[in-house]
Amino acid sequence: MDKIRIGILGFGTIGSGVKAVIDEQNKYNIEIVKVFDRIEVKDKVGKPFTSDYNDVINSKDIDIIIETMGGLDFPYQLIKKALLNKKSVVTANKEVVAKYMKELMKIAKDNGVKFLFEASSGGGIPIISPLLENQKANEIDAIMGILNGTTNFIISRMEEGLEFNDALKLAQEKGFAEKDPTNDLEGLDMLRKIAILSDIGYDTFIDIDKIYHFGIRNLTKKFLDFAKRDGYSVKFLAKSIKHGNSIDISVEPVLIGNNSIIASVKDEYNIVIVNGKTNGKLMFIGKGAGKLPTASAIVNDIIKIKEDTFRFNLELDKVYSI
Repeated sequence: MDKIRIGILGFGTIGSGVKAVIDEQNKYNIEIVKVFDRIEVKDKVGKPFTSDYNDVINSKDIDIIIETMGGLDFPYQLIKKALLNKKSVVTANKEVVAKYMKELMKIAKDNGVKFLFEASSGGGIPIISPLLENQKANEIDAIMGILNGTTNFIISRMEEGLEFNDALKLAQEKGFAEKDPTNDLEGLDMLRKIAILSDIGYDTFIDIDKIYHFGIRNLTKKFLDFAKRDGYSVKFLAKSIKHGNSIDISVEPVLIGNNSIIASVKDEYNIVIVNGKTNGKLMFIGKGAGKLPTASAIVNDIIKIKEDTFRFNLELDKVYSI
């Protein structure tokens, strides 16, 4: 089998996870040709290391570029340059995808390459591919679920007796939460994910600045205890419901009856529920935090590009009021 030659932009948690997944099981013969990152990680990367991103973007020996840096402006510029240079790109960067999906998809199409981002919305859950397939012959009218494994882990530990700060500290120790956990705790991470899924599900492009969101910093063990006493669980939920020409979209903690499937999803697991007018509810459950589940989704996208099994035919041009 021909080698799949990749370059990696960023060798942090997810980038190193991609290497770990490839090293563990590489039946598709994926070769890491170059890795761009800061000079201080050189010893972790070894021979493929470069401190110049142009060595990745312009290399004739690289077929697919993996972006795992995080952030917005700089990764966006590098992804755009790579696509214009006729390199397919795979990313887990939900911030870039949520803001620039439509533009980057067009650039990829115009240059005969692919822009794939399965890992941007569900961590290890393969949600984008089945959402696209479901959208072809079924009108999707609702998407909702727990889209952040870090905050679900924190709430699960609080339900077991920890106070918020202690649960957050434990999440950081386990590598689920960043040193600055603002994106998770304020709902920004889920806001971007529900925007991406809504874009695909409704063939539109949502302005993320219009999405209502309210975080979980004010949650207390006492409140969770009251909810439990009355037969409820607290879940940090993203929801997107289409009503005619409008979309009701939000991210906030809500009370969920304990007999609900959503209430049973604990720890770093995510759940995505997609409702279609033809086939009803489809549910997807899996790990939403941790470097290996996310890295696994990235590697699966690499294979899709190599085997040419992915088709993205949406225009993202339908207009809805938010």
